[in-house]
Order: sequence, then structure tokens, then C-alpha cells
Amino acid sequence: MKKIFVLLTTLTMALTACADRLQMIQYSELPATAQSFIQKYYNVSDISYVEREKDGLHNEYTVYLKNATKIEFNHAGNLESIDSRNTPIPEGIVPPLIVNYVALHHPDQFIVDYTIEYRHLKIELNNSLELIFDINGNFLRIDD
Repeated sequence: MKKIFVLLTTLTMALTACADRLQMIQYSELPATAQSFIQKYYNVSDISYVEREKDGLHNEYTVYLKNATKIEFNHAGNLESIDSRNTPIPEGIVPPLIVNYVALHHPDQFIVDYTIEYRHLKIELNNSLELIFDINGNFLRIDD
């Protein structure tokens, strides 16, 4: 019985800690850089909701659009990733070198996921093919 009580107490504390880390916020609470990005490429009226997650000393932000697009920003409001499900990512977000590579080598496909990582950029096409590029947009490999 004592083990069950300890287990339930631990589980409750863990769930409470996770709940404190994640909060729904208003669009106006996003960093200015993230707000500018949204206004440039999307309609603010298309926002379904916005989440702020405490990650150590910083916050990370996720914007969910009504069409199921998910946009993630770091603590400063800089883009980290976009997952647009089955719709093309708006023109101007993905570097031109990558867009040109896709147009040349995968002309019947379009980019539905774009992730900026520390040393590379990753995209996913609407056929689920994942491609890796260096930080300058030069093709490196197909991700398997």
C-alpha cells in the first residue's frame, strides 16, 4: 500500500511539474520577432492558439494555426520549425537555394516541413522524403 501511495504521489508531482511548464498564452505575448514573422507569412486571424513552454531559463513558443500548421520559435522569437502537414510552406521562408534544389530534383513535390537545427537545415516533402542541407542551403544528403 505504501508503494502505491509513493507511486501516485510521484506521478502527481510529475504531472503538476509538466503542467507548470506549458501555458496557453495570447498572441500579443509572443516575442516581437515571432509576431513579425506571423504577420509577414500568415494571417493573425488564422491562429488557433499559442503555447509557451518553459525550457530551463528560457521560454519556447509554439503557434498552432487553424489549418493544423505548427510553428515553433525559440526564446528570442526566431523560427525553429514549421510543420504545415499537407500544405506548402509559404514562399520566402525556406532559403531560395533549397527551394531551387527541390524544384530541380523533385519538381512534383513541395515542402511541408522545415526545421532549422544547429548545423543544418532539414526539410520534408509532401511525399515524406526528408532532405538535409548545410546551414547555407547546400544539399548534403537524404535523411533515412
